[in-house]
Amino acid sequence: MVSFFPTLYKDELLYSAIARYHIRTGNISPKATLDELYNSKTVSAVVELPSNIDNLIDNMPINNKYTAHEFIYNHTMFPFYTVFLSPERKEVVYNLMKGKNGGDIYNRVGLMATSISSNKYFKFCTECVKEDKLRYGELYWHRIHQIPGISICSKHKIPLLDSKVLIHSENKHEYIYATEENCLSNEVNNPTTLKEKEMMFRLNKVMNSKEYLNKLCILNRNVELLLNRQYRNRPSLWFWSNYNNKLRELEFANVNGKVKQEKLISNFTEYYGEDLLYILQSVVNPNNESNWLSQIVRKHRKTFHPIRHLLLMQFLGIALDEVFNKNIKNEPFGEAPWPCLNAGAEHYLEPVVDDLKITYDSKSKKTIGTFTCTCGFVYSRSGPDVDKNDRYSIGRIKNFGSVWEDKLRSLVQEKLSLRQIARELKVDPITVDKYAEKLGLELYWRKINDKKITCGSQIKNIDGIKDKEIKNEYRSLWLQLIENNPDKSKTELRKINNRVYTWLYRNDKKWFDKHTIKMAKRCKIVNRIDWKKRDEDILTEVINIVETLLNTEEKPERVTISKVGKKIGKLSLLEKHLDKLPLTKIYLQNHIENVESFQKRRIKWAIDELEKEGEEVKAWKVMRKAGIKNLQNRHIKHYLNQLIYLDYK
Repeated sequence: MVSFFPTLYKDELLYSAIARYHIRTGNISPKATLDELYNSKTVSAVVELPSNIDNLIDNMPINNKYTAHEFIYNHTMFPFYTVFLSPERKEVVYNLMKGKNGGDIYNRVGLMATSISSNKYFKFCTECVKEDKLRYGELYWHRIHQIPGISICSKHKIPLLDSKVLIHSENKHEYIYATEENCLSNEVNNPTTLKEKEMMFRLNKVMNSKEYLNKLCILNRNVELLLNRQYRNRPSLWFWSNYNNKLRELEFANVNGKVKQEKLISNFTEYYGEDLLYILQSVVNPNNESNWLSQIVRKHRKTFHPIRHLLLMQFLGIALDEVFNKNIKNEPFGEAPWPCLNAGAEHYLEPVVDDLKITYDSKSKKTIGTFTCTCGFVYSRSGPDVDKNDRYSIGRIKNFGSVWEDKLRSLVQEKLSLRQIARELKVDPITVDKYAEKLGLELYWRKINDKKITCGSQIKNIDGIKDKEIKNEYRSLWLQLIENNPDKSKTELRKINNRVYTWLYRNDKKWFDKHTIKMAKRCKIVNRIDWKKRDEDILTEVINIVETLLNTEEKPERVTISKVGKKIGKLSLLEKHLDKLPLTKIYLQNHIENVESFQKRRIKWAIDELEKEGEEVKAWKVMRKAGIKNLQNRHIKHYLNQLIYLDYK
């Protein structure tokens, strides 16, 4: 037990306090200091995540207030490096730091695998040095200044400088004190290597840009929050789920969660700039599919450097309190409940709709929301909503429902005019006429004083006689159209002159149908199906369904020709004519799942679900969750055991 130990300053590294203790004791040998503090001469002087904390606490002076928790959370980089780990892994690292065996700490937090390298030298801020000297009479190593990627002082907004002290000293047992000599010497910060010169050049560019300097300051502020606040840890897939929801909200991913990688990388790089990303050792290579940005937004259980989590969160506009304290939901249409837009219901415009189904339109590349009310009224619109008034807009009515139809019956019984009914129900007169006829109601608006008025047209009856001139003109135009285009179908003729087609269809349908039938008999259609175009169209549908099946968060379904055919409503076509669809056939052959690959996907899904639920991942739980009764295949057994071992060893 030692007789004294220095009072630790705000944001001082434990390493720095031990270095100050070594100076004050007058010990010549670093091992003498280690023996006094740890009862061991083999402890290494570690900056970021030191171990043997319990031994150090046991040797503190009598009546001191220091605890292992105080040292680890307030004077090491533990809060920064473990905040994105699972609670279980964080607990393991915490216990390793308290104990004597700290050799596995860096592997546990993922620092051995990251491409972000630690600083070579201790860093310092010239203004902080002056303030510390004035206030405490000595200097010390600030914890936040040693975080890799932190290149400016968040307090003074000036660049951090390299001291002459190596982070990993040649003598691994030596704790080196911060002094004016090793910090403010003229020899410090004269870049010699090409990499150092490049770093200095880019940092100067960032410092001269108000936009990028501000973004770097925000990053610094978030690092400070991680160091000084004790955020609760989440399962590894928690962050992916939050990121994915935000990506969908910002249209960097479709409604199924598939990330638009090219768009994301381009916007991310433009937001930060190449210089700032270079300083933070986080440049994104768009030509490498395994770049860190593409990896971090995919479903994974990998460990990423906290700096990269912070960069992504800042880009997506996610605050730390959001991602750690609440789940970010993908709500392109806002929060439930939504208003019912059934003008025939008593609860019209009231927020009573809770049923929303979100789909993705592959053609328009838009998110589609389908809202279903308990009154039977179903409507849809594209999203996301950008204005509060968007909640009251309808893109398409899919079903009016029984309540709306009952209101229509009531208004018809009151003998209101067609346009009055349309205004009451917030639809057009043609819709009222169509549904009234469908319900078998009296269409009194079609007969007024025995004079027939055709809905949707301006052609009137005069004394019960049709306006023959207009009728004959349209008939003549249609016959002329047929004569001039003998090989065209009815649909093709409609495209040529839609006005004539529509008028005859609405006002002279019997004659129109009669002559259309004659035309259809006369025209001989050869080779109606364009198999090449059909193949391209069906391939698009098949790709969307397969990607949905493979990327869904729901319980997996096996990708088979039968399953895909049913999903797109073309099962018979795929079963009978797949040979005529070569592109679709090749794609399906490459993506249909055999039993083994499907079982592997179910196992991965089951593990993810157990992690989300906070359950301990065991083989029998995974099998039960995945719906696998017996594992006969030795490859699958090995795959399951390997997954569990890698993540929970």
